[in-house]
Amino acid sequence: LPLPVIAAINGPAIGAGLCFAMACDVRVVSAEAKLGFTFVGLGLHPGMGATHLVASVAGYETAYRLLLTGDVVSGEEACRLRLASQLAPDGASSVDAAMELAA
Repeated sequence: LPLPVIAAINGPAIGAGLCFAMACDVRVVSAEAKLGFTFVGLGLHPGMGATHLVASVAGYETAYRLLLTGDVVSGEEACRLRLASQLAPDGASSVDAAMELAA
């Protein structure tokens, strides 16, 4: 797209939902958010470009960990792992923080 896309993640972004967020330019998460690629628990390939997107956003080590284990991480850990660009302040939703960032 010719303009930046910001994802706001307030709750679970699991599987395909996280793939959509990984395709965005910036990801803002709340502390309550849960992110993970749980396909592997079912014996399925992640799909939707997850193997490329996670590695390009957060690096190979994080991609290997999440895509091989199916771990689900919190919003705070997602920021530490570079899956998310920004953690919404306490009490604020990620949508509010994303709208402030977009303004």
